[in-house]
Amino acid sequence: MDRTYKILLILSLILGVIQPVQAQHILKGIVYDEAGTGVFSTTLRVLTEDSVFVSGGITDGNGNFEIKNIKAGRYILAVSNIGYAGQYIAFEMPGSDYTLPTVVLKTDVVALGEVTVRGSTFIRKKDHLLVLPDKQQIKHAFSGYDLLYNLMIPGLDVNRKDKKVTATAGEATLYINGVKADFRDVQNLRPRDIEKVEYYSMPTGKYTGDAASINYITKTYTTGGYVNMEAEQKIGYLGGNYDAAAKLSHKQTNYTFFGGYNIKDYDGVKREKRDELLFKNHTIDRFRTNDHADYRNNQQYAQLRVLNHSEKRNLSGTFSFVQNRTPRNDMNEILKYNGQNEQTISSSEKTENTGLKPALDLTGQFNLSEKHTMRFTLQSSYAQNEYSRTYTEDQRRSYTHVNEDLYYFAINGFYLYMPNKQNTCFISAWHRHNIASSTYSGDYDSKQHLWNGETTAILDYDHHFGENTTLSLNPGFALLNYKLRDGNHQRFFRLYIHTWIRHRFNSQHWGGLGFFSTNSSPDINLLNTVDQTIDFHQLKRGNPDLGYTKTYRFYTLYEGRIKKFNAKFLLWYEMLKNNIYLKYYLEGDKLISSYRSDDSFNSLNSDCSLSYAISDNLRAKCTLKYEYMYIPEKTYLNQHNFVVAFDINYFIKSFAINVYAKTQEKRLENRTLVFTQTPASYGLSVRYSNRNLMAEAGTENPFTQQAQYREYADYNIYRYDQTQTSRIYQQTAYLKLAYTFDFGRKTSREQSEVDKTIKSAILKAE
Repeated sequence: MDRTYKILLILSLILGVIQPVQAQHILKGIVYDEAGTGVFSTTLRVLTEDSVFVSGGITDGNGNFEIKNIKAGRYILAVSNIGYAGQYIAFEMPGSDYTLPTVVLKTDVVALGEVTVRGSTFIRKKDHLLVLPDKQQIKHAFSGYDLLYNLMIPGLDVNRKDKKVTATAGEATLYINGVKADFRDVQNLRPRDIEKVEYYSMPTGKYTGDAASINYITKTYTTGGYVNMEAEQKIGYLGGNYDAAAKLSHKQTNYTFFGGYNIKDYDGVKREKRDELLFKNHTIDRFRTNDHADYRNNQQYAQLRVLNHSEKRNLSGTFSFVQNRTPRNDMNEILKYNGQNEQTISSSEKTENTGLKPALDLTGQFNLSEKHTMRFTLQSSYAQNEYSRTYTEDQRRSYTHVNEDLYYFAINGFYLYMPNKQNTCFISAWHRHNIASSTYSGDYDSKQHLWNGETTAILDYDHHFGENTTLSLNPGFALLNYKLRDGNHQRFFRLYIHTWIRHRFNSQHWGGLGFFSTNSSPDINLLNTVDQTIDFHQLKRGNPDLGYTKTYRFYTLYEGRIKKFNAKFLLWYEMLKNNIYLKYYLEGDKLISSYRSDDSFNSLNSDCSLSYAISDNLRAKCTLKYEYMYIPEKTYLNQHNFVVAFDINYFIKSFAINVYAKTQEKRLENRTLVFTQTPASYGLSVRYSNRNLMAEAGTENPFTQQAQYREYADYNIYRYDQTQTSRIYQQTAYLKLAYTFDFGRKTSREQSEVDKTIKSAILKAE
């Protein structure tokens, strides 16, 4: 009996030890976002039914997780991640390892409320960078450009004054909720309505063809509206921008209006220029100095947009009108001739420009299903341009006057097919057409009629190998053609290819490499047979037989987070074959400047950009660029360029202080073969923000009195060296004031992107 009791006691002790070990198992699962991409760094907490913490963990770079030592029983899994709505999932843990059903997180940046996000707000997704604005960045921004600037995304240059966003590969295309936007749309976005920003440095799918893509994801409203007024006044010369915008939302339809006026009036650009014209039997050596200059320009614009949207389709129509007038662009100079015909005389140049352009843009996007999307765009515009120039030298006078009618239309269609999470197919095709009729009178009478068209089709196929590697193949073709009246029909068929591969090493780092080959057409103002007088020794001449430039680029890049720094490194090599460039030759007693397309232009480039949130109130960004430019056929034409730029933002209560600086640049320009030197620039601004009110004061180059731009060139038979300066290049300041009035339920503010450029095919002397 005692022996039996002892055996039972020993067995009970053994089972008591073994049972807890066997009863603790592993909880497994995966967390996806709405696009089916694994969400890394997601926090997971296992709680009892009365909310007592049991265990926890985080997801890996693919969204997978494992939580060990979970006993059998009923639990709640709390799932949370910045920028996503949290979830609480009830589950029962069996007496074995258990895999939860897939957890899908929905985007919900609103849930952040007034919480200050600490640490990185940069989330590297499979095909783009997701940036979540924090409280400080939103508070001290008044437009979409302001917010994008405050985000300090490495490799992205945001010029808030000129309303341009440039990536390393070129100017970025901007979108709002996936719909292409113009700069006025972005300018009038209300920052507190922006939930997140998507940055595609290697665009795919519907963004194929962009140098880079930026998509603002905003809140949407169905009622209410706003009126926004903004004014900027220059100090140091007469200049200003005065804009107004209004929006009304009613159910599924939004009505938006933009209007504005800007002006510049200053003493023009003053220059000193030494040039030599080497004719066969003699040389003209002369020196120009500025005696007086005057420049006046004003511009007016208006735009009306109607947008109707639903889950299945988005329809929009936009009508805009732009007028640009330069009634005065004058320069008087003292011209000193050296050598055999030594003399000092005066010269004068008076130029006037006027242009107006109405434009219509119709867009329809149709979401046929989760796998199929189609979009069509029709654009048309008409430009009426007028140009006149009078040049006098001593008693001689030259005059030219041009009237032009320019018609433009374009049609674009795309189809997006996503059969599964691993494959995406995107087909786009478009045709762009220009018809220009110009009448020249004065020194040379001529009538020019140009027909210019480009048809392009591209297939973009993307394949995802697992969760971390993506391969993109983008073949296509372009049919480029133009014809000048009484000239030959020029036609070029070119293949297009862009392919790249990208790999995400983990949640913090990814890299890629790629190659593309594309084509670009000549500027339409070069395709003519016109002669224009520059002075009484030089003529400028068009060339209707220019070819199309082929561009080849090889590149590799890295984006990631290195300790506390968000970083981007990019290295690329670019070749321009059949580069269009300025060519000089002699014709009797005249020096002719025209254009050819039979040379190459190559460049080797590197770009390193770092951003760092030093604290909640202090942010910094630094960019280092190196570029080596050269022409293989002309070894003496080469240039090294090294640039350092930095931006610092300091936020204190309702104020934001910004300091920026950029070093001097030295470049070799591929179109003119001119060496240029741009002076260093720097500035300071102080901004006050209080919800609907913004006031800002700033200064540019406050300690610089004579900032000079230099350019020089040697074309064998012609060489020159000149410096230019102007009141707008130095010691200027500005005041800016903006106010938004909301009515009804608040509606999202649009970013205005009215295209205020007016195309022209006129060959101009300057």
